[in-house]
Amino acid sequence: MAYNVITVTRQFGSLGRKIARKVADNLGYEYYDRDIIELAVREMRGDIEKLSAFDGQLASPFDKMMYPLGKGNSNMKKALFEMEKSVMVDLAASRNCVIVGRCSDYVLREYGIPNENMLNVFIYAPIEKRLTNCKEELNLEDPGEAYTYLTKVDKAREDFYKHYTRHRFFSTKFRHLLIDSSMADDFGKVADIITDSAKIKFSII
Repeated sequence: MAYNVITVTRQFGSLGRKIARKVADNLGYEYYDRDIIELAVREMRGDIEKLSAFDGQLASPFDKMMYPLGKGNSNMKKALFEMEKSVMVDLAASRNCVIVGRCSDYVLREYGIPNENMLNVFIYAPIEKRLTNCKEELNLEDPGEAYTYLTKVDKAREDFYKHYTRHRFFSTKFRHLLIDSSMADDFGKVADIITDSAKIKFSII
């Protein structure tokens, strides 16, 4: 049986995670974001203690955004990402799901998930809207603080994507659908557009 997977890559503050979760709910698919790291840690039995200490260096949710694989050395980051890739491929091959981030659009294409069973989505928004979302969704009231976090997380995601895929974060090479989340006044409406696109792509009646 072939399963379908929707990958979501997003700019910080674009509400990508909320939209992705709503898409999963709409379709009855399983949803994965940072859970992938937890699954990977459990699989890396011999390195659990080291990885736990390594993850413990991340003091806040913003640290986790700015350091997708933590602050460990390059060998540990590489080992963790390799396990994440294995986990993502296993998930996509065994269930209908939505996977957020972690270069999932690139990884799953490169590791053999058929194109007809994938919908790769990139969610973005103008910086002004993303700053507003940071204030409303993340309680970053200070405009300067919000801008600093936004630009740092943007750069971290761009660097992470380029390092592991050798492609630009904004490349369309592995994407089927690019959508500006500010096009609607309700993130659920954006999720509905993606849901409808998935139904077309996967021939869901």
